[in-house]
Amino acid sequence: MKTAERVQAVRGWAWVRALRERLDRFDESAAGRYWRHLSTADFMNSSFAFAALAVISAFPFLAVSSAAVGGDIRSAIVARMGLNVKATHDVNLLFATGNQAVATLTWVSCIVLVGGAIGMASTLQNWYHRIYEQTPPKGLLRHLVYQVAGVAAFTLYISAEVWLFDRARAVGGQGLIFVLTFVLAVLFWWWSAYMLLYRSVPLMQLLPAGVATGACITGLGVVSWLIFSDQVTSGQKSYGPAGVVIALISFLVGFGVCLHLGAVFGRKWTEWRAERAAALDEA
Repeated sequence: MKTAERVQAVRGWAWVRALRERLDRFDESAAGRYWRHLSTADFMNSSFAFAALAVISAFPFLAVSSAAVGGDIRSAIVARMGLNVKATHDVNLLFATGNQAVATLTWVSCIVLVGGAIGMASTLQNWYHRIYEQTPPKGLLRHLVYQVAGVAAFTLYISAEVWLFDRARAVGGQGLIFVLTFVLAVLFWWWSAYMLLYRSVPLMQLLPAGVATGACITGLGVVSWLIFSDQVTSGQKSYGPAGVVIALISFLVGFGVCLHLGAVFGRKWTEWRAERAAALDEA
């Protein structure tokens, strides 16, 4: 081997070693531990499963429950995603109002709808228990009570958002809507984390998770307002109703990722504060 080739090979191996050292330093950093915890929670696969379950279970339940109280799930979707007039029209073509479903609702279909919604609540409970490494308490009835309460709370949360957004839009425009999104998301997901964990983690320890989740959901709302209207309209133009569904699923996947990001941040923040307090005590 020529001298120039040897020098080049040595430089190549030096670059590989330097890259490995940087990766090792990243793994030991706060960002590396955060990413490792997200990966352990399998956040991407869980978010895709969440989106599929939401389309199958949550949307039908919200359509019927909102119609039962005089609302419209389409208004909730449009308000939550910040869609423009054209995208709103495409969403309205995709969904029925839910009034017909309410008129023809039977006991069997009611049980199926409620069961699907409870399944969503159970999925979120599993996420939070896995992230916070908590063991769920025993007792089927206790689980059922918490899950039904969670379904009812989420329905009220969405309904309150739609009601407030309709009134805030005329007063402060989209900026005020983003502020309300953040405040409501922090309050709801802070308390929801407490209840999803069966109050096994102190409420104040979950405040960072609530703030982080609210920030992520607000960020998703900003991104949705900027780009998802075009996704909905282009999807409708290219693939028909299936294209609109794809855009909605993309938003739901992002929503699932936001919940993971917020919960893991809250867990790591609490650990960091505990480590810092322990170090100060030792000093």
